[in-house]
Amino acid sequence: MEKFQKSFPSAPLAWPAKTPWALAGVVGSGNLEVLLEPGTTPDAAEYDVQTSFPGYQDSWLAALSDFSTHYALGGAKVTIHDQGAAPIVIKMRLRQALDQLIHP
Repeated sequence: MEKFQKSFPSAPLAWPAKTPWALAGVVGSGNLEVLLEPGTTPDAAEYDVQTSFPGYQDSWLAALSDFSTHYALGGAKVTIHDQGAAPIVIKMRLRQALDQLIHP
């Protein structure tokens, strides 16, 4: 099990008043779970990753940095529990959680 935290600059996210969090995915083989909730830094996305596949932190950080650059996640805390998801699944689950938050 590998755990790491990292923050990336990101445009502020406009939090919907009636939806304080969003959840996408399930923890299972080749999949992951993403939880979006309010964070503490308005101009950065805070990531907390737990993965059962150690040694891929550089790939994770590249995917998370890219997502933070392209989508407004400033002020969000993103918790990820992973069971070996591919980078495309990581981005898909992040987008699903963001879509659930913005368009409940």
